[in-house]
Amino acid sequence: MKALITGHAQFANGMKSALELIAGPQEELQVLPFDESTILDEFQNLLVNFFDGEDDKVVFTDLFGGTPFNQAMLAKGNCSSNHVYSGTNLAMLLEFVTNQMVNPDNPELLQKVEHSAKEGITFDPHFAHEESDESDGI
Repeated sequence: MKALITGHAQFANGMKSALELIAGPQEELQVLPFDESTILDEFQNLLVNFFDGEDDKVVFTDLFGGTPFNQAMLAKGNCSSNHVYSGTNLAMLLEFVTNQMVNPDNPELLQKVEHSAKEGITFDPHFAHEESDESDGI
């Protein structure tokens, strides 16, 4: 499955850089930044070209309802083998690339990515509560 990260400013480059620090080079993973100098028609054409072809594709975006997300949804069209995520985090990207390395044809890949995205979000009082529970038992 081919993948592309897009988002506002340096989101895409930053996410890929962080991912590569952990998982090594990701030559197949494309990035498409969107900033104040971006020409919308050119951005849209690049997304349409990305989705063109027979392969399954996924686009990871930063913000639901933002221009990168909206343009990716338009470019994706009605093709059920193409997917667009918003709210991309490093946990989901790591899940995606590691699963692609091990089993690129895994039919459960996207469910694993979604699960990792949700599990990657925590709130500090949750940890404080767990720590106090553990210390009570010692």
